[in-house]
Amino acid sequence: MKNSGDWQYTHDFIVETMEKIRRPAGGMLAHPFLSITCGSVYAESIFCWDNHHMTLRYAAAGEFEQMLYFLKNMFLYQTSDGYTPCVNSRENGGCQIQYFHAQPYLAQNAAIYLNETGDLKPVAELYPKLAAYLKYWLTAFEAPFGLCRWGEAYMSGFDNEIAGSTLPPGAAVSPDLNALLYLELRAMAFIAGRMDLSVDAAEYLRTAETLNENINRYLWDEEYGTYAVLDLTSGKRMLHYPGRDFNGTFGVYAYVSCPALLPLYAGIASADQARRAIEGYVLNPAHFRSRFGIRSLSKSSEYYNNAVWGNPGRYTDYRRTTNSNWQGPVWIPLNWFALHALLRYGYNEAAAKLAEDSVMVIAHNVRKYGYMAENFDAETGENLYAKNFASWNILADIMTDFLNPDSVPFKMFF
Repeated sequence: MKNSGDWQYTHDFIVETMEKIRRPAGGMLAHPFLSITCGSVYAESIFCWDNHHMTLRYAAAGEFEQMLYFLKNMFLYQTSDGYTPCVNSRENGGCQIQYFHAQPYLAQNAAIYLNETGDLKPVAELYPKLAAYLKYWLTAFEAPFGLCRWGEAYMSGFDNEIAGSTLPPGAAVSPDLNALLYLELRAMAFIAGRMDLSVDAAEYLRTAETLNENINRYLWDEEYGTYAVLDLTSGKRMLHYPGRDFNGTFGVYAYVSCPALLPLYAGIASADQARRAIEGYVLNPAHFRSRFGIRSLSKSSEYYNNAVWGNPGRYTDYRRTTNSNWQGPVWIPLNWFALHALLRYGYNEAAAKLAEDSVMVIAHNVRKYGYMAENFDAETGENLYAKNFASWNILADIMTDFLNPDSVPFKMFF
């Protein structure tokens, strides 16, 4: 694939973009950082899950220091109880502090940095902050059944994802959050082990395995063969419209949505569960798989659309209604999650095709428009929103590196 014109074109554009989005320390940000865009939308901003994925691409280029800068910036405003706000909108030398807790990627970021560099000292210094941040997740966002919940829908980064947008705040127990917390717990166990904190390591692993069991017990739907959001207002998993009195023709897949991908990415599914979910939904063109990657909502959902709109839903700021649509379009992070899920469960050819399509959709749009967008129309592959976007899109050219165990640029999971 690296011999293809699309790959080389995309690679060259990404390398050029990586030089444009470097930012020096300044204002309230004490360390250098990466802007998630070269354009005006989201300019001078850092967001936890965007910047985590961006630092992975720099790590693949040997710049592991970007991971350390990211972690140190994220912990600048941590409070004594562990609350770690996302920091965004650096304007006129200052910045705004988001009111929601950082998404669950910080321990994974630190674990990758430690594993690849062997540089224990800075990670050990951050360890108490990482432990407090993760404890805050597990307590402040505790939900029934030994699981956790998002506070607001767009805390997830999946902004107007359909279940979170139609339920009241705090009512959605989502598989993406819990799968990411499982990975965070395993990453913390790895870090604790490297620090010879055997009691901590054992406790993190124990908690991770309990969470794994609860995800499969309460968020896996055996009838449908996929993971789903648990609706705390009804006590039921959200996959179809209530009642199911439409003679099997309407609302059957209304809420089959992208959070279902994350337990596969995290390796939580059994082999049989993974087979059903991957073959039934991830690779099924009637659901997630489009010619251009992974849709953010099943094509068979009545909510499915590719509009430039929709962040977030009923219960949040009306000014956020013109961007970040997760009710249909293809997003590179979904391709990234699905790629690793496919590789975990032995769908190597499908993973290779997904890596190829991820590069293709970016190459097409850069050739046509001169830039990458935040997301792509799942039916046409065309750019949708946010001119000159960078963020996780810069992962596209290294997806192929994970297809061969000998070329993997860093270990992803612990």
